Amino acid sequence: MRGALTGQRYVDDTLRPHVGPFLNGLPGVISQQDNARPHTARVAQDFLRHFQTLPWPARSSDLFPVKHLGIS
Repeated sequence: MRGALTGQRYVDDTLRPHVGPFLNGLPGVISQQDNARPHTARVAQDFLRHFQTLPWPARSSDLFPVKHLGIS
């Protein structure tokens, strides 16, 4: 991918063609993203409101498995 990944580009190039169809094919699935700017952009959040998602709390060590292994 060349250039910066914007929220709109994330929706157009990743969510709409790949993630959306994948999630639609898995009934009951819950998705989660980190807090990268393209992921938190309003356009991306608007797209994802059609799917069940979990929040990604800032600095949540329990969501970073490498820390649990004592590796940093």
